[in-house]
Amino acid sequence: MAYTACPAPTSQEPQQTARHTLSTITITITRRLHHIPGLINILADRYARFVAIRRQRRTLLSLTDAQLLDIGLTRADAEEEYRRSFNLL
Repeated sequence: MAYTACPAPTSQEPQQTARHTLSTITITITRRLHHIPGLINILADRYARFVAIRRQRRTLLSLTDAQLLDIGLTRADAEEEYRRSFNLL
């Protein structure tokens, strides 16, 4: 039976393995976290759009019947459009 010459394990090998594992974990976390600012921006944009649409629909509902007729809408049209804003939630 032949034996090959292998270096004996040193005390540094577990530390190097631990460092390698830690750096791998750090890289993985960093790669996943870089998406968070983009997601936050998307959510902020959607919220801002939601608020703007709600404001526009409330304004439409506050118009008088004569003003609604000027833009070709009826009171029922305005109320229906306002009710649609609850579907955005």
